[in-house]
Amino acid sequence: MPRSQRIPTALTSPLPLGVRPVLPLPVRLKADTRPTGRGIGVAMVDSDFVVHPDLTQPSQRITAYYDAVADVEHAMPTAQTPLARHWHGTMTACTAVGNGHLSQGVFTSLAPDATAILVRTMNDEGRITTPVIVRALRWIAAAAERLNIRVVNVSVYADELDHTLDHPVNRAVEDLVNAGVVVVAAVGNNPWAPVRPPAAAPSAITVGGLDDKNSLDAKVGELYHSTFGITALGVQKPDLIAPAIWLPAPILPDTDTYREASALCALDAMDDDMLLACAPRLVLRTSLPRSLATERSITTLRTAIANRLSAELIATPYYKMVDGTSFAAPIVTSIVAQILDVCPDHTPADVRHALLSTALPLESQPSVRQGAGVVRQRHAIATARQCLTTP
Repeated sequence: MPRSQRIPTALTSPLPLGVRPVLPLPVRLKADTRPTGRGIGVAMVDSDFVVHPDLTQPSQRITAYYDAVADVEHAMPTAQTPLARHWHGTMTACTAVGNGHLSQGVFTSLAPDATAILVRTMNDEGRITTPVIVRALRWIAAAAERLNIRVVNVSVYADELDHTLDHPVNRAVEDLVNAGVVVVAAVGNNPWAPVRPPAAAPSAITVGGLDDKNSLDAKVGELYHSTFGITALGVQKPDLIAPAIWLPAPILPDTDTYREASALCALDAMDDDMLLACAPRLVLRTSLPRSLATERSITTLRTAIANRLSAELIATPYYKMVDGTSFAAPIVTSIVAQILDVCPDHTPADVRHALLSTALPLESQPSVRQGAGVVRQRHAIATARQCLTTP
């Protein structure tokens, strides 16, 4: 969820989380950014997608779009106008492999040179069904060699509670991993709900959430409200946790949110005289009370603007902050792409070892809720680099 890049002067310290400067992913993970996932194919199984500059500029990195609902492959996402179903997938894709083009590279993923294979699973009624998820995973298996798909991110889940390999989604995940493709799955956001497929698949790298408080102080981090548990096969999920809140993600162009964010950020950046001059026009492009269009109190205007930016978690005209394990999983996916960039011969088992053996457990928290602990990107990359020197 977002915050204004410029700290509103009307607010006093300490600033609420919603308006503190947004930490880019490489900063908050203290990441080794030398590997960029160059050439690694990352398949995103999600609701749906639109073309976004963070995936296509300055170079086009979308190599395929598969509509698993209609069972049709296209070169690119086909939507001309963003709909509700396009938000989630576009945001997760940019979290995994976006290059932050609209932020001049600030809000980049950890794998900005990876290629993106986008797979739609949400139908026009807003539902994601088990047969469509299975179709998506089977298509990925068939296209893996052609598109160099090395890792799959699944931030959707099936309705059924079946943890066994009889469930077709779990079986499809196991088949992909056995074929050499890493599968990363979001565990879910309800600690009272059961783990569902594909997060329940034994070979999936299932990701829960960390709330790092948008801070570089590791001591303040705590568990996010992730789903967790022991599956019917006796497998503990999640396998590890990653930041799941205060994460920058793109606002879709040509949407009401985009238009409001542009107006609010413009107002927020103005000096006092310009703010009074422009408020009558720009306030009407926001959800602020219309009476503020003629407000002459600078303090009242700035407070209202700051509060709206904070409430909507807007970071810039192009980005806002989001939360959920749906976004923690793509962070791990981007690290997997980096590992495979460093050591292309790594198997899914090798990747799992690099991630889980270097994770750091949160003290005083049960392992069932965090698995191996907080992902440590730099340590995982260093472990992967050992393959370059080990005979």
